Amino acid sequence: MFNVKYPDGSLLKKMLQGSLKPLSEAPIKADENSFLIRGLSPDKNIMVEVYIPSMAFETYDVSGETKVVADRDEFLKAVRRGTKRDTVVLRYEDGSETMILGLINTKTGSERTYQVRVIGFGQDLIQSLELDLPVKMQMEPEEFRKIISDAKLVGEELEISYKEGEVTVSSRSEGKEFREVLKLDKPLLSLESKESAVTSVYDIDLLKSVAPSLEIGDVVTVEFGAGLPMKLLVTSDDGSKITVWVAPRAA
Repeated sequence: MFNVKYPDGSLLKKMLQGSLKPLSEAPIKADENSFLIRGLSPDKNIMVEVYIPSMAFETYDVSGETKVVADRDEFLKAVRRGTKRDTVVLRYEDGSETMILGLINTKTGSERTYQVRVIGFGQDLIQSLELDLPVKMQMEPEEFRKIISDAKLVGEELEISYKEGEVTVSSRSEGKEFREVLKLDKPLLSLESKESAVTSVYDIDLLKSVAPSLEIGDVVTVEFGAGLPMKLLVTSDDGSKITVWVAPRAA
């Protein structure tokens, strides 16, 4: 059982819209420490984790450990109605086939409620990944989103390379090429590598789908390695975190 209230409907909407988009369902685990969503896309090319600590909620009432799988489409349809003027209530009673999402207007006190179908009970969430990736850089989320948008105008794959203190991102199609060199302060906030040269390729559509959710924070951390998944991590002011793992494509 859980009955929790999140203070900002607009922030929760931003957090979940892009994060849940690649998934076919929303696996949830709520315990005394956090409200956690972690799932794998049907093609297993992207894993998403949304971690919201208990202290980020206005009220947080959770009995033991509750694991449910919510219908992704219904969950997104309801959460998209949230605004900055709304607090969001998520309620679930053990054994119920629905989760209730309520939006309470902070000015009027009126509440709109939506039912979200529960399609699974008691299932363990997929294990998170633990990989030591050689290249790590940080930038503003808006810069990352712009790079992905510009690359998408040209091709379907993003090639990302590190060499001699620079990161080059590129995308190609017949007769067209996008290429940008990323350096410290232009626009990188930090850059480090354990290897002298690294190149990997990723699906632009997967990166584009989650990019909007990365804007919940001021800095996105990007890690990658040759033939290894890309890791994206962003943290909001209230301690909530979004972690995304994107599988590499064959170079």
